[in-house]
Amino acid sequence: MIRPQTLLRELVAIPSVSSMSNRPVMGWIQRFLEPLGWHSRQFCYDDAAGVEKVNLVVSPQPMEEGRIETELAIVCHTDTVPFGAEWADATALHERDGMLHGCGACDVKGFLACVLAAASSVNVGEMSKRLCLVFTADEEVGCRGARFLLESDAIRARYAIVGEPTSLTPERAGKGYCLASIKVTGRAAHSAFPEAGRSAIFAAARLLREIEALALELMVDRNNAFSPPWTTLNVGEICGGTAKNVVPAECSFLLEWRPVPTQRPEVVLERLSEIIRRFEEESRDGFEIQVEVLRMEGGFETRIDSAVIQAVMKKTDSRVQTIAFGTEAPWMARMGAEAVVIGPGSMLTAHSPRECVPIAELEECVTILGRAIKELCG
Repeated sequence: MIRPQTLLRELVAIPSVSSMSNRPVMGWIQRFLEPLGWHSRQFCYDDAAGVEKVNLVVSPQPMEEGRIETELAIVCHTDTVPFGAEWADATALHERDGMLHGCGACDVKGFLACVLAAASSVNVGEMSKRLCLVFTADEEVGCRGARFLLESDAIRARYAIVGEPTSLTPERAGKGYCLASIKVTGRAAHSAFPEAGRSAIFAAARLLREIEALALELMVDRNNAFSPPWTTLNVGEICGGTAKNVVPAECSFLLEWRPVPTQRPEVVLERLSEIIRRFEEESRDGFEIQVEVLRMEGGFETRIDSAVIQAVMKKTDSRVQTIAFGTEAPWMARMGAEAVVIGPGSMLTAHSPRECVPIAELEECVTILGRAIKELCG
């Protein structure tokens, strides 16, 4: 069997930051699998900057044109976050104290190496159901590759194993991710004569108090699989004003919410619309409030007794948890799949020069994937 750490060294050496085309790493994957007799299809698009991005679906069985139907999809994104000059050896994998360090080592080229190592030992003759490996683009910038596959009706899966660093703990559910830009427009004036203007910042402050109250109301709708067990709200950025002596005409902020999977992600937007309507009726001060939805993604939740959960558990009494960060699992759920998120390494080291993955977890992950393929497709 090919050792995953050998593959990981070559994969980390290929820069695949989201702003770049991921074709080089996809080409490497194809060159690895084609001698093994695997078949591939590409689903390509250009991003907003005109950069080519590639989604790649490979299978040991031939794939016809049209939508691909598969029993199991093992899903792995190929992009990484950017790395700066302070991370001089980002693309040079190196070992220290049983850990492999490098950009993407755990998020998620470590899992990618495990997928390819497991694929290299698949006995196609023993498979009675289709297996697909799904390699995606642009996960780090909004799961755009997975979104493209969904919108293209490219694939339907019964089960999906989505790679992310979970220290090999199966994660059966995750919250969604939503983001909206809110702009309050008033009227500028000299600050010595504030009555001649309408302060957009003061208005935004009143609106934010209403949003804070909404955050408390959302705590009533609980899903105890999560911590915290409700939909959370956050205002992480705010901008307004032009000078200290000018009544500000504009103030904008970003509102983020992470809905529990048992709640429609549109609920917060609907409640926000009610707040804005009431605010505008009560203020009657000539303010305009605009809301632009930037992301609207629901969560996912898979039953603990699902075959895909059982297939990746290391033993019958393994922990099964829920996940706190965004993944491609909700997109696979929308493609029909019962999904689980699992992979080597910890997200606590990812997106930083500390990024690393334990060698022991890489080797164990190959075993887990091999067993899951056999149980679900064999």
